[in-house]
Formats: sequence, C-alpha cells, structure tokens
Amino acid sequence: MKKIALIFALSFTTTTWAAEIPDADSPAAKLFANKCSVCHAMPYPERLDWPHWRHMLGVMKQRMDERGIAEPSNAEWRQIAAYLKKNAR
Repeated sequence: MKKIALIFALSFTTTTWAAEIPDADSPAAKLFANKCSVCHAMPYPERLDWPHWRHMLGVMKQRMDERGIAEPSNAEWRQIAAYLKKNAR
C-alpha cells in the first residue's frame, strides 16, 4: 500500500511540475519536458541564467554520450536551447 501511495504522489508531483514550466503547452516546452526528464527530475527553466544553461546543455550532451543515451537531434537541441534562453533567470 505504501508503494502505491508513493507512486501516486510522485506521479502527481511530476505532472504538477510540468504544468508549472513557462509556456507548458508550447512544442518547445513539451520537448524540454520530454527530453530533460528522462534521467533526472525536470529542472525549472528559471533555475539558472542563460550562460549556466548553455554550459549545462554541454554537460548533459557529454553525459548522454557517456551513458549511451539517445541524444536529441541537432534541431531539438536548438529548440531546447532557445526555450531555456527565453525562460532563463
């Protein structure tokens, strides 16, 4: 029973978090939410300023390469970067 309650709570938290990101219904926000929550909790775009996000995108690309995780396409990387730049702190 505790496991079911935990799963429910985590599911609700993830959904709530996703709804709170800027322009949550936009294609860029959906792409960000989809790609950037595969390995970890989705970060809020205002968490960092643009220079730090630019650095973190490079770090995430490197981590995905190291772990053999399929990366977003170049067009998707550009769309995620533009979304983060627009909504950064």
